[in-house]
Amino acid sequence: MKLKTKLPLFTSFTVLTSIVLIAFYSISKFKANALEDIQKFKKDQIETLTKQLKDIVNIAYDMIDHSYRNSSDMGVRERYGFEITDSLDDENVKMVAINMLKITLENLRVLRFGVDGYLWINEYEPPYVVVMHASMPELEGDPHVFYVGDTDENVYDAYADCIRANNGEGILTYQFYKPETSEWISKIAFIKLYEPLGWVIGTGVYEDYIDELVLEKTVALNTRISNLVRITIIIGVILILIATIVLYYFGNSVTEPIKMIENQLNQMSQGLVVEKLALERNDEIGQMKKSLDALIEGFASYAGFAKQIGMGNLDSQFKLLSSKDNLGNSLLEMRDSLRKAQEEEERRKEENKRRQWAAEAIAVLGDIIRMGDDANGSMVSKVLKKLAEYIDAQIGGIFVLNDRDKDDIYLEQVATIAYQKAKFVQHRVYPGEGLVGQCYLEKEKINMTKLPKKYIEIHSGLGTSSPKNLLLLPLIMDEKVLGILELASTHVFEDYEIEFMERVAQSLAIAIASSRITSSVYSQEMELVN
Repeated sequence: MKLKTKLPLFTSFTVLTSIVLIAFYSISKFKANALEDIQKFKKDQIETLTKQLKDIVNIAYDMIDHSYRNSSDMGVRERYGFEITDSLDDENVKMVAINMLKITLENLRVLRFGVDGYLWINEYEPPYVVVMHASMPELEGDPHVFYVGDTDENVYDAYADCIRANNGEGILTYQFYKPETSEWISKIAFIKLYEPLGWVIGTGVYEDYIDELVLEKTVALNTRISNLVRITIIIGVILILIATIVLYYFGNSVTEPIKMIENQLNQMSQGLVVEKLALERNDEIGQMKKSLDALIEGFASYAGFAKQIGMGNLDSQFKLLSSKDNLGNSLLEMRDSLRKAQEEEERRKEENKRRQWAAEAIAVLGDIIRMGDDANGSMVSKVLKKLAEYIDAQIGGIFVLNDRDKDDIYLEQVATIAYQKAKFVQHRVYPGEGLVGQCYLEKEKINMTKLPKKYIEIHSGLGTSSPKNLLLLPLIMDEKVLGILELASTHVFEDYEIEFMERVAQSLAIAIASSRITSSVYSQEMELVN
């Protein structure tokens, strides 16, 4: 599933789930509060009902009390203006009083609570004669027994007990059958004792009246809950549709650039060099695009650098994308390895070239030495001249040991090139004298690259200059110095050139030694002949 589809789908699911959870919580909370309200409503209704019952009984109580007081001897006389005479005895007054109470009781029949409520009066003492019953007049004048619910307790006994327990009045809740039905229904009654007549005045109401009120309240609350659920569903559907539409267009704005970036990455994964995207954004996708641009630049630089390396341009420069650029570091390491290999190859070629040069030069000088028989004359001069050509020396000389006179041993200069001043052309140098004599005594080469000013001068068509390097090599054979080779040049001798000259010095020492032996044998033969 693509992101373009996932985004609105998952968001819609999230919104729907959130709405369902919020609605469930809200409705549950509302329902719990509604149940509490219903219980409180029922409690309030019972308290209100009890107060109303109490008010009705108190009205009846006041009416009976008023009637009773007016029906007394004093009351009759004051109200009706009778005067006690022989013709009007107390019986007449009593009759008037009884009639007044009957009138009051008749008036009380219409005093009731609601439709099913009624007022009754019964005697406080057993056998509990019913004085007045607004709903069932046929009960009046006789004692009756009505049991409370499924018990064997007479309801009139319960009235009397409640009055005694509550100082003359009280609320009594009990199970009693409802007129015109056979149901036992909970009933709430308020009863009050009128002591002058010993009457119990009471009224009550069945709790199904309250249940009907509670039911109406419950139905109203359930209707509100249903409406709330319906509204929540409608709002949820609208929100989901809005979220889906918004997220669809938002998803396009997110997925399309991502798709473009994906295409670029796919092409790069195939090794293609791609162009940068023409995309300007300031969000995370913009950051992705910047990273991709950096990658494209890096990829192009990788390709360009690799191409330069392939063309043999090992001096090509490359800038790393970062210090952690593994590929870039690998390419640089490859370049350095190739450069090192190239340098190694060039060094080998140079060594081979030098080796070949030295071999050719040794062969040429060897031929000169072998063909010459005069170690103190032309052969040495030829060798010195050829050697100077090979190493580009401008000044040189060869000194050969002359020890025929044991008391006068010296080094005789037998060959020289380019010495211009007489002070440097010494035909005879004694051991220890100058650099030549020092080299003879030390039996070690002397290699000087810093010469005193005007120590030696080299003259050419371009003028006069001082050499940069002066080299003296002892010609040693069997640990005996047979001569000194001295060379000077305007350039500093390379190590391989010095090594080459040392090999020439060995060959010259062998040639000089051979010449000395030949000369000695010849001299001895001549002495024998003479």
